[in-house]
Amino acid sequence: MKKLLSIIVLGLLLASCSENNIKRMLENCANDKFEKQLGIQPVLSLDIKGKLLHNYYYRVYGYCEDELKTFPIRFKEKWK
Repeated sequence: MKKLLSIIVLGLLLASCSENNIKRMLENCANDKFEKQLGIQPVLSLDIKGKLLHNYYYRVYGYCEDELKTFPIRFKEKWK
């Protein structure tokens, strides 16, 4: 029973780390594209919730999500 519980806990831990890693990669992608288009902005110093309130950043973040869905391996290699 202890082994089963430890396997479940380990699986949940790995799943949550993977999700955080993908969020970090998406934010790196959006930050890079946003900075290339508009230059250094005060928006980039905000947390992700604040950044997503900016219309253009929100659109760029969506493009990065689409890129992740379309080309997952290439995206992960570029933005990890």
